[in-house]
Amino acid sequence: MKDGGGMGMLDALRWRYAVKRFLPGARDDAALSRALEAARLAPSSFGLQPWRIVLVEDAAIRARLAEKSYGQAKVAEAGHLAVFAILDPVTEDHIAAHVARLAAARGLDGAAASKRHDSIAKTVLQKKDAEERRAWARAQCYLGLGVFLAACAAEGLDACPMEGFEPAAWEEILGLADEGLAAAAAVPLGRRAEDDAEAAQPKVRMPAQDLILRR
Repeated sequence: MKDGGGMGMLDALRWRYAVKRFLPGARDDAALSRALEAARLAPSSFGLQPWRIVLVEDAAIRARLAEKSYGQAKVAEAGHLAVFAILDPVTEDHIAAHVARLAAARGLDGAAASKRHDSIAKTVLQKKDAEERRAWARAQCYLGLGVFLAACAAEGLDACPMEGFEPAAWEEILGLADEGLAAAAAVPLGRRAEDDAEAAQPKVRMPAQDLILRR
């Protein structure tokens, strides 16, 4: 998008807001691609990335999702829709695949790879029950979501992070459970509509001295 692209990070974050109305169908595939790459590079515990991004392009599917989103038309109208979904459950296979990538990229020998695997498995699988693993995966997912939103702002790509949808219905429509995924958040993306009243509203945040506590 043209309005925000090329700004410095702070200006971009001041420019962005949670868009309520999008210009129907307005897309920016190049900006989205760069924002997705930023999300891929986001930090996560052990680098495990226990989440995925599902891009929903099919208009009929988007219309069905909108029906399960408490009347939020932007789900269907925005140029893009990204769904952030956690691995549910995180499994031994996920850890083994991650360690294999580490070993290949960093030249780890068998002993070092095994040690890394056991450390991750102990922390993620053995020390956490199923609900704790879901909470942990969601926390990692939101790290990626935050980086993605910042990157969208830097690219001048309007976005609206939202949890206002029926997760079980979305998971059924998108077939997420079949892939071991659970919907955590959604992000309609594109270009703000000129008549979106929220665009003219001042950004309201806590003063720095109240938010940042120094010791």
